[in-house]
Amino acid sequence: MASLRALGALRRHVGTHFARRRFSLFGRSRNQSRAGPRPGTASSGTGQPGVTELDRADAWMLRKAHETGFLSWFRNGLLATGVGVISYMQSDTGREAAYGFFILGGVCISYGSGSYIANLFLLRRMMMLSVPTALVSGLVVGAVALFWLCAVSLYIGRLEVEIIHDDECEDCKSKEDKSKSDK
Repeated sequence: MASLRALGALRRHVGTHFARRRFSLFGRSRNQSRAGPRPGTASSGTGQPGVTELDRADAWMLRKAHETGFLSWFRNGLLATGVGVISYMQSDTGREAAYGFFILGGVCISYGSGSYIANLFLLRRMMMLSVPTALVSGLVVGAVALFWLCAVSLYIGRLEVEIIHDDECEDCKSKEDKSKSDK
């Protein structure tokens, strides 16, 4: 019961904070001018004047929500890819469906990665990220998407090689059997 009261108090505090403060795309509130911090706010030692502990907490929450969005798209892409692998192994009909699941996984991962990188640079100032930090985060997300693409490409290539190799082996066996029977 005490935790519910604490949660209610936190919700009221956060709600009043967001009602007081409006963000723009460029990281400044409507009340804050380009001239500097609002009167009465203290500098936090981060090199940014007028940044309070609550502002840093808001930026941290925004960053974590942004990362959670990417991770959910990536998870859905991995799940679709896994279902594609399983359906490919089930039957011949499943092989046709598997390519659809591979494409669905690719759409999820590419959309999640693209939207993460685009929004990372659009919301960089609101999340209080430096340009090098945003670049590193974008490169990591891009690398993860490329690793997925390489893994799926190698898997599909391996499957195609196995299919071709199995067909050739059956042909080779029938030719060898014919040549042995001719002797």
